[in-house]
Amino acid sequence: MSLDLANLLQTAIQRRNQYNYEHQVEVSSEEGLRVDYVALSVSLAHLADLMGWFKLGQAKAAVSSEELLKAYIDVIDHTFQVAARQTWSHLIVMKPDDLERLEQKRPAKSLSQQYLAISHFLDQSYFDRQQLAFQHAWHLILKLGLVDLGFAEAQIEKSYLKKEA
Repeated sequence: MSLDLANLLQTAIQRRNQYNYEHQVEVSSEEGLRVDYVALSVSLAHLADLMGWFKLGQAKAAVSSEELLKAYIDVIDHTFQVAARQTWSHLIVMKPDDLERLEQKRPAKSLSQQYLAISHFLDQSYFDRQQLAFQHAWHLILKLGLVDLGFAEAQIEKSYLKKEA
């Protein structure tokens, strides 16, 4: 089974539209974009905090794989929201061969480097409106889940579709 990114993206958009309608959320498109980027940044930081690789000399709290998966799902959900708001949905969808190549990559030598790279690319995509930077960040986010955290495509898809708005 290949991860159906187009379906997950469409689900994210529908969930947001439904939530905004039910709660009468109204923000300008630019403020909505800023909010989406902040939410993505915060969710990525939360995932990093749970993973805890950077907490040198500190006791690490026990974190279940379910907690990590839930935090990772939040990251990809916020990534989808940014892509939709920027009208960069085409950057989310990947061919099965490209996804397979991504899964064959080695785990990151430095999760700190990977985290900083994702953050940098996201900043570039926001401040400079660089689609390519967003695409790089997205691929690193996917790799983080599939390779570094070791989640299966089916596990990600099932968990995402079960997620509540």
